[in-house]
Amino acid sequence: MDAEDARERLEAWQADASRRAAGTQAAAAGLSALRVTAADASGAVEVTVDSTGTLADVRLSARVQRMSLEQSQLAIMGAYRNARVKLAEAAAEVVRETVGADSATGRALLAGFRTADTEEEQGRY
Repeated sequence: MDAEDARERLEAWQADASRRAAGTQAAAAGLSALRVTAADASGAVEVTVDSTGTLADVRLSARVQRMSLEQSQLAIMGAYRNARVKLAEAAAEVVRETVGADSATGRALLAGFRTADTEEEQGRY
């Protein structure tokens, strides 16, 4: 390998590193901006979660007044679980569009969004 080949390889490596860094920054910005809303199966409860999956808002329809406490609890938890599933789906889309879901960076970013809710609970409530 001569000096010209080495310089070209170094430039290519630098360009690739810059591209990956920009993709990672775009992914981080997109993920941190996520906020999703979902309802329970009956539509009586709607919740919003932020990018960390933390509950940000709860809206109860008038139907909740006709529900038992246990039904209300199940509706709230169901809406929350559905919102976390929706959050994981939105996160996967952001990662796909920025760094690629199959890249090591993409897999690492998505690992934080995978929970029992996203893998086993979707549509249960």
